[in-house]
Amino acid sequence: MAGNRKDFPQEEVQASIKIVRKESGQTSNVSDRQSAIASKQPEAMRIDIKVEDNPMEERFKSVMGPKYSAKSTTTESSERKWPRIPKVPQMLRGNKDFKMQFEPRVISLGPYHHHKSELRPAELLKREMTKQFIVESSQVIEVLYKKIESEIPELRKCYKKRSAIKRYSNEDLAWMMLMDGCSLLQYIYCYTTEGKLKDLPPIKHHQHAFVQQDLFLLENQLPFRVLEVLLLDSRFKVDEMMKKIEKFISLKMTGLPGPAGQLDKPSHLLDLLRRRLLGYKTNSKDVAGEGWSSFRNVNELKAAGIHFRRSTSPSFRDISFNSYHFFGVLRLPNITIDDSSKSRFLNLIAYEMSSEVPLDSEVTSYICFLDSLIDYPEDVKELRRQGVLRNLLGSDEEVAKLFNEITTDLVLDFDAYGSVKQQIQRHYDKRMSTWMAEGLHNHFSSPWTLLAFVGALLALFMSAVQTWYTVYPRG
Repeated sequence: MAGNRKDFPQEEVQASIKIVRKESGQTSNVSDRQSAIASKQPEAMRIDIKVEDNPMEERFKSVMGPKYSAKSTTTESSERKWPRIPKVPQMLRGNKDFKMQFEPRVISLGPYHHHKSELRPAELLKREMTKQFIVESSQVIEVLYKKIESEIPELRKCYKKRSAIKRYSNEDLAWMMLMDGCSLLQYIYCYTTEGKLKDLPPIKHHQHAFVQQDLFLLENQLPFRVLEVLLLDSRFKVDEMMKKIEKFISLKMTGLPGPAGQLDKPSHLLDLLRRRLLGYKTNSKDVAGEGWSSFRNVNELKAAGIHFRRSTSPSFRDISFNSYHFFGVLRLPNITIDDSSKSRFLNLIAYEMSSEVPLDSEVTSYICFLDSLIDYPEDVKELRRQGVLRNLLGSDEEVAKLFNEITTDLVLDFDAYGSVKQQIQRHYDKRMSTWMAEGLHNHFSSPWTLLAFVGALLALFMSAVQTWYTVYPRG
């Protein structure tokens, strides 16, 4: 904790100044106000105010090495405000797997979980990755620290629980943001650049999986502004690094749509993932839903003549239905389910549920819609067969269980995908179409049964012809 470190509050540092006579060639680090006061003194009596000790010097050296020499820098104050990073809503905190799904296991980012002793080993990894980033980006650690420090008043406002960050002084919080931001950028850079993964500090394969899960937890986010500040004067161009970040997201979420093209910048990494899952914003407005649907799952719809196909894009917004009298086609975006899917979906749902985040519940609505189609392993199997769902989790039963558990206690938005639901319901209510479709589904589900039926019809016809000529012989 901050109180146990050998750091000095700003007041103590100011109190430790000493007045010295200015000598020829001596440089001075003084504020503008101090310079103005000194300029009014006679030349013989001119003084400088010099800080006896720099409390951050040891921290800089602990990362860059004992030979590092600090250099002074200035930076402009922050004039921007950014969206808050909320805590997981109380409604989801009763989840039986809360710690596993919402709390970091290996690495902490930001102040919410930074103090936890079980995450301390990763601090050494962050220290090494921070040094790599600073060296490879051709920057100076003190310059970066000063930039982050100037943003701290606004960065503090990004976090909902003020009590969670009160324990950290501005100095400690700036240091935390510097270490977390640099290490995050270096990890993403190495992970997405061919041949660079070996340059990361030794991380076991299973730890990579947990680290990547930790990076998309709601309570483990850094304001995107921190990453921007660290890249401003970097050798890495901001646009190029953004492509690296987007590639990093795509590597773990197969088939993501391209950047959504919004003018506003993402709030943090989880917000960027959400934008990528949703893709481009459409101008069409959904109609209000009727509040209920009589269909239950994939196999019920299949029996009613509704077939499932993969959408042209992987955007969660790209869901459509077309009715062709005796059959219909429901198109769904392809989705990959793996070990980290449950945690990511739950954290996206928690993000949308937060009262401090003005977002539509689009990811939540998509997950609920998919859950309405999946009741049994057979439903998952059909979606896999049609290329809609890719199962990297295990059995189809595990996937069905995952969706059923994610949506427990969620309040459904009946208006979400309202027009699609209404079209499906209208098709489902056409009893003649449903009967014919069910007959085809039950009796002609394979080409062999169809051939057998045609053969039986042909045999019946030949038998009838033979009977006719027996009863009514020619002539």
